[in-house]
Amino acid sequence: MPFSDLKQQLAQQVADRWNHPDLSADWISGEFTIPPSPKLGHIALPCFKASKLLGKNSNELAKELAASLSGPQLMVTAAGPYANFKWNVSALFNQLVERISKDPDQFGGDTSGSGKTVLIEYCSPNIAKKLAFQHIRSTLIGNVLANIHKTLGYRTERVNFVGDWGSQFARLLAAVELWGEPSLLSSSELAKVMDHLFELYVKFHQVSESDPSYVERANKCLQQLEAGDPKTTAVWKKIRDLSLASAQSTLERMHVQFDHVEGESLYISEMPQTLEAIKSKAGARVSEGAWIVEVEGLEAPALVQKKDGTTLYLTRDIAAAVDRYERFEFDRALYVVSEQQRLHFQLLFGVLKKMGYAWASRCEHVSFGTVRFGAEKMSTREGRVIFLDALLNEAKERALLESAKKNPDLANKGEVAEMIGTGAVIFGELSANRTRDIEFDWEQILALDGETGPYVQYAYVRCSSLLDKATEKGVLKPLSAVAENHTFADEEEVLLLTLTRLRSVLHQCVRDSDPVHLTRYLIDVAKALNKFYYQLPVLQATDPVQVEVRLHLVVLTRHVLKNGLGLLGMSCPKEM
Repeated sequence: MPFSDLKQQLAQQVADRWNHPDLSADWISGEFTIPPSPKLGHIALPCFKASKLLGKNSNELAKELAASLSGPQLMVTAAGPYANFKWNVSALFNQLVERISKDPDQFGGDTSGSGKTVLIEYCSPNIAKKLAFQHIRSTLIGNVLANIHKTLGYRTERVNFVGDWGSQFARLLAAVELWGEPSLLSSSELAKVMDHLFELYVKFHQVSESDPSYVERANKCLQQLEAGDPKTTAVWKKIRDLSLASAQSTLERMHVQFDHVEGESLYISEMPQTLEAIKSKAGARVSEGAWIVEVEGLEAPALVQKKDGTTLYLTRDIAAAVDRYERFEFDRALYVVSEQQRLHFQLLFGVLKKMGYAWASRCEHVSFGTVRFGAEKMSTREGRVIFLDALLNEAKERALLESAKKNPDLANKGEVAEMIGTGAVIFGELSANRTRDIEFDWEQILALDGETGPYVQYAYVRCSSLLDKATEKGVLKPLSAVAENHTFADEEEVLLLTLTRLRSVLHQCVRDSDPVHLTRYLIDVAKALNKFYYQLPVLQATDPVQVEVRLHLVVLTRHVLKNGLGLLGMSCPKEM
């Protein structure tokens, strides 16, 4: 039985024992703490709060729990106001072996989300530009959340809602019309085309700051596009296709995938009906020639149609939300977008609510903080941008240099460097709470001796090396329940208990919509493995039972690391 289930089962036993309406199993589960040493127990329950509600001394409550709940599979001891609980370690080991043996690739998952649908929108760049560094957190957070939801049995719909319409794109169309170089735009080298489009985009913003006529020209391009002008539409489609192809190659390097790649353009034909529905259902009104909706609790109104008749991103987001619910009937819809867009989503959800859609409460903005690279904030308009492919290439080169120093005879150096470099970037971006602003630091994310991706990957390599040596010696046996005659050392017990936590960590990620719980957990696994490895002999142990149990622990650890890193989108090298 997974540790999370044992913990919940124990919470229910305590709740039944205390039988008080304010002392539910869920409340008790939240009160559990971890003792300073596994010798004291695997979890502890402070009885302070319960003593007030039950009118009993907290020390006496702990003693009562020890007397009533102790048994062959669970030892309970009282330490002052704390009740310490320790399960039969051999039984935990055998249960873990059994579970992983059944389906090692799915260990950590369950079917708790069966019958539920979660839709996750992430990445969602504006097209006509390469994927840039500022897209990384949305892309990675969304991808991990989608992977975890799927592992927990949810029907998962992954959406990349690209910005292929609106004023930003119209400005690029105007720039192509004014300064586009035909030979570059028709080049078979995708990188050259995308570089040229980026140059045009930056140039347009530079000149339009001093000459408003350029903005007027862009507005005209948008009107032509919305009217279906054939020439404008043909240029739009070509740029869109090139952009999506460019983004796909970058996303594949990070094992990011989507079920639906859709753009704002998908909903342009529905704008008349959408606007009519907003006006009739949400009480839209005209203000200075534009249509707005007042949203309760917000000072700024929702602008849904400009005075020139064109629509906005918000209008298309409303149409998309309605369409998605009709298609998927989602139980949750997560929009993984930066904190800077908080007002946009407050307006979006507020308008949907005013339109009478009860499911609007199922929509959530999963916000995240800013990533800084050096002192300056990125700005595509001003040309201050780091493209994601260039960043991953540099990560690979740096990893290659480090590998050459530490292991000059390493086979497949380029392939391994790609795994380490890309993995370091992924892990680094996910290792802080998503709401925090973070600073990108090469030395920090690539360190082998810190709380980093390479540190966790090296733990996997250590497992693989040990198991290869065990295979050569002929002492690696199939996983089986062999712990009855084994006395577990503290390091073994800590590693075992850490491995049992994977599923509860995945549920924590879903509850908080934050992958940071998984990255922190994998660090815990790597640390527990390293302590086990340095403190206890494995192949050198003189007792055959010790050898077998410890090798089993290494096998179990490798499975957990592989599954956890896979959910993050990281590969596991066999050597480093």
